[in-house]
Amino acid sequence: MHKYLKYIVLLGLILIAGCINVTEDVVLKLDGSGSLLLAYSIPEALMKDQKSIRNAMLQTGIVFPLTKQDFNNQFAGLEGVDVQYTKSYTDKGYYVVEGKIKFKNINDLKMNNVTFALKSSDKNKELVISLINSMNKNQAPEKSSKQRINYDNLLKGSLTNYGIKIKVSFPTDVISANGTIKNRDVKWDVPMNVFLKSEAKEMELKAVYRGQPTIFDRIKDFFR
Repeated sequence: MHKYLKYIVLLGLILIAGCINVTEDVVLKLDGSGSLLLAYSIPEALMKDQKSIRNAMLQTGIVFPLTKQDFNNQFAGLEGVDVQYTKSYTDKGYYVVEGKIKFKNINDLKMNNVTFALKSSDKNKELVISLINSMNKNQAPEKSSKQRINYDNLLKGSLTNYGIKIKVSFPTDVISANGTIKNRDVKWDVPMNVFLKSEAKEMELKAVYRGQPTIFDRIKDFFR
């Protein structure tokens, strides 16, 4: 029975992840600083047994905050990252933990299972948001291309099981992205239950934007 416990826990987290909604709204400035509005929405029914949820998170490495203190802890010790406020409330059957974060450099911003990397070239900049699949990160590398995950297909997956929604507002025109582009905003809607059940260790959300700002861009950026 004990050898099946791990798989029961994993299955439980996959089902839970399909119910939990994470929304990230990032405003990125020209110098790489900015702000993040982050919210975790958890079904109230799950909150009745927080001990079991925490045990499952410990087993799988898939972590999300159940309290305001949990929310703050995931940013503790990050240089240049400051939690402006944190609050919790209930809304339409969900328990929500929400907060706003300011950062001086998005490369230093990280949270449970998510990291950010801003890369520059001669003309353009690229933001890469990595979603880490903790259940697979210690597995051996894929042996064949047949085992590799098609991220584009995952991003276009089931519209009914979004686990995480990310929007980034860029300071200049967006050139390309593997999300939905609208003006200078890019949105990604990721079906995390599909991702967690896959063999992928990591999913990368990418957007390339113009690295040479106009005078108008600089003026607008001052007020962002």
